[in-house]
Amino acid sequence: MNNLSNLRRERRMSQQALAEKLNTTAVSIGRYEREDQRLSLPLLRRLAKIFEVGIAEIAGDAWQSPEHFSVPMFDLRAAAGAGSLATDAEPTGHLLFREPWLKRMTNSVSTLFVLEISGDSMWETLHDGDHALIDPSQNNPRREGLYVIRIDDMLQVKRLSMHPVKKLLTVKSDNPAYPTYDNIKPADIAVVGRAIWIGRNLG
Repeated sequence: MNNLSNLRRERRMSQQALAEKLNTTAVSIGRYEREDQRLSLPLLRRLAKIFEVGIAEIAGDAWQSPEHFSVPMFDLRAAAGAGSLATDAEPTGHLLFREPWLKRMTNSVSTLFVLEISGDSMWETLHDGDHALIDPSQNNPRREGLYVIRIDDMLQVKRLSMHPVKKLLTVKSDNPAYPTYDNIKPADIAVVGRAIWIGRNLG
Protein backbone atom coordinates (compact mmCIF):
# COMPACT_ATOMS: atom_id res chain seq x y z
CA MET A 1 0.00 0.00 0.00
CA ASN A 2 1.11 3.57 -0.63
CA ASN A 3 1.25 6.18 2.14
CA LEU A 4 -0.57 8.99 0.34
CA SER A 5 -3.60 8.98 2.64
CA ASN A 6 -1.47 8.93 5.81
CA LEU A 7 0.76 11.78 4.64
CA ARG A 8 -2.23 13.87 3.62
CA ARG A 9 -4.02 13.31 6.96
CA GLU A 10 -0.85 14.02 8.98
CA ARG A 11 -0.75 17.45 7.33
CA ARG A 12 -4.48 17.96 7.90
CA MET A 13 -5.00 18.37 4.18
CA SER A 14 -8.29 17.45 2.55
CA GLN A 15 -8.46 15.47 -0.68
CA GLN A 16 -9.81 18.58 -2.36
CA ALA A 17 -6.89 20.73 -1.11
CA LEU A 18 -4.37 18.21 -2.42
CA ALA A 19 -6.27 17.92 -5.68
CA GLU A 20 -6.02 21.67 -6.20
CA LYS A 21 -2.25 21.57 -5.73
CA LEU A 22 -2.04 18.84 -8.37
CA ASN A 23 -4.59 20.42 -10.72
CA THR A 24 -6.80 17.34 -10.53
CA THR A 25 -9.97 16.25 -8.70
CA ALA A 26 -10.69 14.92 -5.23
CA VAL A 27 -12.14 11.81 -6.90
CA SER A 28 -8.74 11.13 -8.50
CA ILE A 29 -6.98 11.58 -5.14
CA GLY A 30 -9.33 8.99 -3.66
CA ARG A 31 -8.48 6.58 -6.46
CA TYR A 32 -4.77 7.01 -5.82
CA GLU A 33 -5.21 6.48 -2.09
CA ARG A 34 -7.27 3.31 -2.61
CA GLU A 35 -4.78 2.26 -5.29
CA ASP A 36 -7.53 1.96 -7.85
CA GLN A 37 -5.13 3.99 -9.96
CA ARG A 38 -1.33 3.64 -9.91
CA LEU A 39 0.91 6.54 -8.83
CA SER A 40 3.11 7.40 -11.81
CA LEU A 41 6.72 8.49 -11.37
CA PRO A 42 6.02 12.13 -12.45
CA LEU A 43 3.14 12.28 -9.96
CA LEU A 44 5.31 10.80 -7.20
CA ARG A 45 7.86 13.54 -7.82
CA ARG A 46 5.19 16.23 -7.53
CA LEU A 47 3.83 14.70 -4.35
CA ALA A 48 7.32 14.41 -2.88
CA LYS A 49 7.78 18.14 -3.41
CA ILE A 50 4.40 18.97 -1.85
CA PHE A 51 4.93 16.80 1.23
CA GLU A 52 8.71 17.46 1.39
CA VAL A 53 9.54 13.77 1.66
CA GLY A 54 11.26 11.19 -0.50
CA ILE A 55 9.45 9.30 -3.23
CA ALA A 56 9.88 6.01 -1.37
CA GLU A 57 8.06 7.39 1.68
CA ILE A 58 5.00 8.15 -0.44
CA ALA A 59 5.03 5.03 -2.57
CA GLY A 60 5.67 2.54 0.23
CA ASP A 61 5.10 -1.02 -0.92
CA ALA A 62 3.39 0.31 -4.04
CA TRP A 63 6.76 1.06 -5.60
CA GLN A 64 8.77 -2.11 -5.44
CA SER A 65 10.91 -2.29 -8.56
CA PRO A 66 14.23 -4.14 -8.64
CA GLU A 67 14.96 -2.19 -11.79
CA HIS A 68 15.15 1.23 -10.12
CA PHE A 69 17.30 2.93 -7.50
CA SER A 70 16.34 6.16 -5.71
CA VAL A 71 19.23 8.68 -5.70
CA PRO A 72 19.11 11.69 -3.32
CA MET A 73 19.23 15.14 -4.89
CA PHE A 74 20.86 18.24 -3.42
CA ASP A 75 20.82 21.91 -4.35
CA LEU A 76 24.38 23.03 -5.14
CA ARG A 77 23.68 26.41 -3.52
CA ALA A 78 22.76 24.74 -0.23
CA ALA A 79 25.62 22.24 -0.23
CA ALA A 80 28.08 24.06 2.00
CA GLY A 81 29.99 23.31 5.19
CA ALA A 82 33.03 21.42 6.35
CA GLY A 83 31.47 17.97 6.51
CA SER A 84 30.47 15.46 3.88
CA LEU A 85 27.68 16.35 1.48
CA ALA A 86 25.18 14.11 3.19
CA THR A 87 25.53 16.07 6.44
CA ASP A 88 25.73 19.51 4.84
CA ALA A 89 22.10 19.68 3.76
CA GLU A 90 18.94 17.64 3.56
CA PRO A 91 18.05 16.21 0.13
CA THR A 92 15.66 18.37 -1.83
CA GLY A 93 14.21 15.25 -3.46
CA HIS A 94 15.11 12.00 -5.17
CA LEU A 95 15.52 10.83 -8.75
CA LEU A 96 14.91 7.26 -9.86
CA PHE A 97 17.43 5.60 -12.17
CA ARG A 98 17.45 2.12 -13.65
CA GLU A 99 19.78 0.22 -11.37
CA PRO A 100 21.27 -2.02 -14.11
CA TRP A 101 22.24 1.16 -15.98
CA LEU A 102 23.85 2.62 -12.87
CA LYS A 103 25.81 -0.57 -12.24
CA ARG A 104 27.31 -0.34 -15.72
CA MET A 105 28.73 3.05 -14.77
CA THR A 106 29.93 2.51 -11.21
CA ASN A 107 30.52 -0.12 -8.53
CA SER A 108 29.30 2.28 -5.82
CA VAL A 109 25.63 2.80 -6.64
CA SER A 110 24.67 3.39 -3.00
CA THR A 111 26.91 6.48 -2.69
CA LEU A 112 25.63 8.32 -5.77
CA PHE A 113 23.89 11.67 -5.46
CA VAL A 114 22.46 14.28 -7.80
CA LEU A 115 23.36 17.97 -7.72
CA GLU A 116 21.12 20.70 -9.08
CA ILE A 117 23.50 23.11 -10.81
CA SER A 118 23.56 26.81 -9.99
CA GLY A 119 25.25 29.61 -11.95
CA ASP A 120 26.83 29.89 -15.38
CA SER A 121 30.53 29.15 -14.77
CA MET A 122 30.27 25.85 -16.70
CA TRP A 123 28.19 27.17 -19.62
CA GLU A 124 27.68 25.69 -22.28
CA THR A 125 28.35 22.29 -20.73
CA LEU A 126 26.10 22.89 -17.73
CA HIS A 127 23.19 25.30 -17.49
CA ASP A 128 21.65 26.79 -14.37
CA GLY A 129 19.05 24.27 -13.17
CA ASP A 130 20.67 21.23 -14.82
CA HIS A 131 21.14 18.04 -12.82
CA ALA A 132 24.41 16.14 -12.56
CA LEU A 133 24.77 12.60 -11.22
CA ILE A 134 27.89 12.47 -9.05
CA ASP A 135 29.95 9.39 -8.20
CA PRO A 136 31.99 9.99 -5.00
CA SER A 137 34.00 6.81 -5.61
CA GLN A 138 35.61 8.54 -8.60
CA ASN A 139 37.50 11.23 -6.70
CA ASN A 140 40.93 10.83 -8.29
CA PRO A 141 41.16 13.39 -11.12
CA ARG A 142 43.73 11.47 -13.17
CA ARG A 143 40.93 11.07 -15.70
CA GLU A 144 39.85 14.36 -17.26
CA GLY A 145 36.21 15.25 -16.63
CA LEU A 146 33.71 17.26 -14.63
CA TYR A 147 34.26 17.00 -10.89
CA VAL A 148 32.65 18.40 -7.78
CA ILE A 149 35.32 20.08 -5.69
CA ARG A 150 35.21 21.87 -2.36
CA ILE A 151 36.68 25.37 -2.21
CA ASP A 152 36.34 27.49 0.93
CA ASP A 153 33.60 25.20 2.28
CA MET A 154 31.55 25.59 -0.91
CA LEU A 155 30.93 22.96 -3.56
CA GLN A 156 31.66 23.82 -7.18
CA VAL A 157 31.60 21.87 -10.42
CA LYS A 158 34.74 22.34 -12.53
CA ARG A 159 36.61 20.58 -15.31
CA LEU A 160 39.79 18.94 -14.01
CA SER A 161 42.68 17.63 -16.07
CA MET A 162 46.07 16.33 -14.94
CA HIS A 163 49.42 16.96 -16.66
CA PRO A 164 50.75 13.50 -17.65
CA VAL A 165 54.30 14.26 -16.47
CA LYS A 166 54.10 16.95 -13.79
CA LYS A 167 50.96 15.40 -12.22
CA LEU A 168 49.62 18.89 -11.59
CA LEU A 169 46.00 19.85 -12.15
CA THR A 170 44.26 22.41 -14.31
CA VAL A 171 40.99 23.64 -12.84
CA LYS A 172 38.84 25.09 -15.58
CA SER A 173 35.44 26.73 -15.93
CA ASP A 174 34.01 25.98 -19.37
CA ASN A 175 32.65 29.52 -19.53
CA PRO A 176 35.61 31.62 -20.83
CA ALA A 177 34.45 34.56 -18.71
CA TYR A 178 35.73 32.70 -15.65
CA PRO A 179 39.44 32.13 -14.85
CA THR A 180 41.38 28.90 -15.36
CA TYR A 181 43.88 27.81 -12.71
CA ASP A 182 46.97 25.82 -13.71
CA ASN A 183 49.65 23.86 -11.85
CA ILE A 184 47.49 23.02 -8.85
CA LYS A 185 48.74 20.28 -6.54
CA PRO A 186 46.15 17.49 -6.19
CA ALA A 187 46.57 17.59 -2.42
CA ASP A 188 45.41 21.23 -2.41
CA ILE A 189 41.95 20.37 -3.78
CA ALA A 190 39.22 18.36 -2.07
CA VAL A 191 37.57 16.34 -4.84
CA VAL A 192 34.11 15.14 -3.84
CA GLY A 193 33.32 13.08 -6.93
CA ARG A 194 33.00 12.91 -10.72
CA ALA A 195 29.94 13.77 -12.79
CA ILE A 196 28.85 10.68 -14.74
CA TRP A 197 25.52 11.91 -16.16
CA ILE A 198 23.84 15.24 -16.90
CA GLY A 199 20.09 15.89 -17.12
CA ARG A 200 18.53 18.98 -18.69
CA ASN A 201 15.02 20.32 -19.22
CA LEU A 202 14.57 21.10 -22.92
CA GLY A 203 11.15 22.66 -22.45
